[in-house]
This record gives sequence, structure tokens and C-alpha cells, in this order.
Amino acid sequence: MKIKERVVVFPDIHFPNHDEKAFKCALNVIKAVKPTAFLLIGDTIDGESVSHWQWSKKKRPPLEYQLPAIDKEIKAGNEGLDRIDKALAKVKCTKKQFAQGNHEIWFDHFVEENPYLEDYTSRRAFKFDERGYEWHPYGEVFKVFGSKLYAYHGGHYMGIAHARTHALQMGCNIIYGHTHDSQKAVITHISGPHMAYSMGCLTDMSKDYLKGRPTNWTHNVGLVDIFENGNFNLMVLDINDGVTTYGGKIIRG
Repeated sequence: MKIKERVVVFPDIHFPNHDEKAFKCALNVIKAVKPTAFLLIGDTIDGESVSHWQWSKKKRPPLEYQLPAIDKEIKAGNEGLDRIDKALAKVKCTKKQFAQGNHEIWFDHFVEENPYLEDYTSRRAFKFDERGYEWHPYGEVFKVFGSKLYAYHGGHYMGIAHARTHALQMGCNIIYGHTHDSQKAVITHISGPHMAYSMGCLTDMSKDYLKGRPTNWTHNVGLVDIFENGNFNLMVLDINDGVTTYGGKIIRG
């Protein structure tokens, strides 16, 4: 049996609010692994500039005051995606999938409020079609490069044991992000064992998203070897202070 695809998976990056050392390490994983395919699992862009939460306690200003911040975030997000494209180009990896996250869809909601600004949708603003990504809208579950592993951004099921709930409710092998923590659960159905994997993140964990509440967030990168029959082997690399290992070698950010 041969390996059909080797896939590198980047979970929630949240450009420009990413962890630079963890992100550099993730890029160096691409260089070390030399994947044939790549999966971005959503919340690649933070969307802080278009978040409705920022106006929950104050009046929203006119559009001309909002656009400079939005343009700045789009520029930063594209620069981050350019760095990924550059790393993938070096190893001649051209197959790409993208699962839209709840943070990217905030850009789409912004366009729904301002329909004449259609170039600000996340798909257009961050050039996913031009970059060659197979696009999957928020919430859509899809096969990871034809394998028996499915993916989506995450969020259908939450709580402490969200991986177990995914395995119970979805009835398939599933990989997802959104929670920023790493979990695995296995449930055996009549059709066989189904595994659910939560992928951690590459975001800045010092940013005060949760008002000082301690988190179980972890920095991770996923590696998926897909066999000819669709079976797969998923490995989750832990990144600590910008450092991980692969194949017995240290990979630094």
C-alpha cells in the first residue's frame, strides 16, 4: 500500500493576531514534511475589524471611519497568506483546501450590510480563488482530498468533551478547529470506529480574548498521510515556544 497524499493542516491562525514563533515553526514544518496537499481549517483571519462585538457597547461610526481598519486587516491577512503560499511553492505543493471559519464570515456579514462593497467578502478580499484553494463555506463538511477523513471549521458541538460529541453525532472521521484546544475521541459504530480530532490553534494565546480566563489552548500543526484506499494516519504536532519535532529532528520557529 502506498501513501497517496501527505497533507499539512494549519488550524486557527487569526492573522494578524497570530503567534509569530508558532507560525514560523508551522511554516518550517511544511519545509521539513514537503506535503503534497495543504488544508487551512478556518479562522485564518481574525476579522477583528468587522466584528460586530466591537460595537456592543458603543455606537458604530460612519463607514469611512471603519474602512481604514478593515483595509489594514485585509492587507495583514494577505501578507500572512502570501507567506504560506511561498512555503508551499518551495515544496511544489499546489493542492489546497480551505474551510471558512466564523471569523472569516464576519467579512461577508459586513458586505451584506454594505452590498456595494462586494470585494470585501472573505473569499474575494483574501484571494482564495486566485491562490488556488478549494473553497468550502462556513459549516460545510467535506472530504479531505478524497479520503475517509472529513473536515469543517468546527462549532457544531461545543462543551468540555466536544471531540466525543462530534464522534457520537457526526458518525464519520472528522477534523476541525474553532475550539483552539487539542482533543481526540473514538466511538465505535456498527460501521466501525469513527474518530474526531480537534486541532488546536496558531493564534496569540496572550491576547485577552476571554477577559483573563485561563484556557486549555495549544499550538498545533496536523499531518495526515492518506493511503490509496482512503484510510489515513493523522499526527498532531505540539508546538511549544515555537518549537516542535518531526522525524526525530527539532523544528524551530
